[in-house]
Amino acid sequence: MPPRSEEEIAALTKELEKHGLGGINPDADQIHDLIAADRDGPLQFVNLLCYYDQARYPKGHALDGTAISGADAYARYGLIALEHVTRRGGRLALYNDVHQVLIGGRDHWDQVAIMEYADTEAFLDMILDPDYVAGLVHREAGLANTVVMVTRSLLPPPA
Repeated sequence: MPPRSEEEIAALTKELEKHGLGGINPDADQIHDLIAADRDGPLQFVNLLCYYDQARYPKGHALDGTAISGADAYARYGLIALEHVTRRGGRLALYNDVHQVLIGGRDHWDQVAIMEYADTEAFLDMILDPDYVAGLVHREAGLANTVVMVTRSLLPPPA
């Protein structure tokens, strides 16, 4: 696929801004930079995850006011996301509970996940899919804080 023009990047960025900007979502510059880089894969997205004690669904949602935990809400999102990732040739490479931060800041993280995407295009295709977008309500209800880093392995692929 040839590199995207600035007009194409701007149009995609505008579409992705509908998910919300900042906080638990990328800001406009981060979206732009990801699209402009148009990296071949595979890429691993390292996710540090911190959940609300109780999920915060929007008013009127069927799960609003229920006793569902933030972790359980995020798990609902995770099932939807994983189906979309694997459909596009990706995989869940790691999903662990965090027991302790040994070195570094005192930020609290509940879990860490590493999702592998075939390439940037596979990720963009997923996050523009209306079925995936519908599942974001669970992510937003459960996730209090996150850091997502786009990485590429320095190791050769397994034999």
